[in-house]
This record gives sequence, structure tokens and C-alpha cells, in this order.
Amino acid sequence: MLRRANGSSKNIPLKQIKVSTKIHSFAADVTITQFFHNEEQTSIEAVYCFPIEENAAVYAFAAKIDDREIVAQLKEKKQAQREYSDARILA
Repeated sequence: MLRRANGSSKNIPLKQIKVSTKIHSFAADVTITQFFHNEEQTSIEAVYCFPIEENAAVYAFAAKIDDREIVAQLKEKKQAQREYSDARILA
């Protein structure tokens, strides 16, 4: 789900989804590609939420926004939240 970061309950519409899976013995490598579309006339700040199983792990994340590709640096949650808050203050 992609929702506005300002606390609004309005979600950004999911337009398309693609899933590919590779099975390796007792593990699966799953790639999910989701396409969202901001129907607003202006840019928005959004939060991406995706529920995963307790024993699952995310090892890569990339987002393409217009012509830019953003590749995530995976970090512990608390550290990532601190860095995000600090960056917003500096912006």
C-alpha cells in the first residue's frame, strides 16, 4: 500500500502488479513489481507499506519515480527513522 505521509487516509492507487518467484529448496526468492499512480496535480510525500511474514526478509528495494530510480540502503528500523527525520529537518 502506498499512502500519503501527512496522516491522510487517502491511498495512492495501485495500477498494476507483477510477481515472479524462484524456489530454492526450502526458500523462495520473490520479486514483486507494483505500479502506483499519483493522480494529484502536485508532488506528494508518501509512505510505502508492505506486510511480510515474520520469518521473511527484504534484501533489496528500488523505486522508480518518473525518470529517477531510488535504490534503498537497508538499515535497522530505528536508525533509518532517525536519518529520515534528520534529513527532513535539513531539507
